[in-house]
Amino acid sequence: MDSPDRLPCLEPVTTVTTTEEVYRRLKQAIVDGDLPPGSRLIERSLAEQLQVSRTPVRETLKTLLGEGLVIVDGHRGLVVSRLSVESVEQAYVLRESLEGLAARLACEHLDVRLSALENALERMENPDVSRDEKDSAHSAFHDTIAEMSQNAYLIQALRVLEAFRTRMVSLEWITTGRVLASVPEHRDIFNAIRDQKPDLAAHYAQAHVRKTREGLMKRLRTDHVDASATT
Repeated sequence: MDSPDRLPCLEPVTTVTTTEEVYRRLKQAIVDGDLPPGSRLIERSLAEQLQVSRTPVRETLKTLLGEGLVIVDGHRGLVVSRLSVESVEQAYVLRESLEGLAARLACEHLDVRLSALENALERMENPDVSRDEKDSAHSAFHDTIAEMSQNAYLIQALRVLEAFRTRMVSLEWITTGRVLASVPEHRDIFNAIRDQKPDLAAHYAQAHVRKTREGLMKRLRTDHVDASATT
């Protein structure tokens, strides 16, 4: 017998929509560097390659345009956005504040995800894992802290900025040396969250992002690396 408060108009969710899957695939290709800056995104060609109609592709491109991952480039149409040094710095300045807030709020919501956070950290600390595995664990670590904040708006903001974080790695703008040096910083963040020390957790999280930003900016400006020239 159906529950008296059951809504007959709602059915169980069994799978993601086509638009959601197209969005996931295209965004992943961009942040992983498979679609480098400047790549043209032609609606018809993408629909044919993904074997879907043009509608979900059109909706996905609108979303990516709003997120800044895609731009309109004159007569070329839609292309994967090129990251300038200034845009990278602005994103990291914002991420520094938001990561600190996420770590602070995570201290208030210790639950089963703390074990997931520790698992990601241990994978980062494992000297036998590959660079790709470390990168995956790093993303899982920060994503888990965001989820532990239980603040939907904060989670969404960090999700948008995640593209910058991931693209820096895929374009190899963050060196392997910096990746290895940052591992103890993540241990400090974890310990502070586990011990429910919000001020310390926020401090360590912000310091981690700031060190990454400072090293990244120094490298980009010294080497005169500009995303507009990166392919």
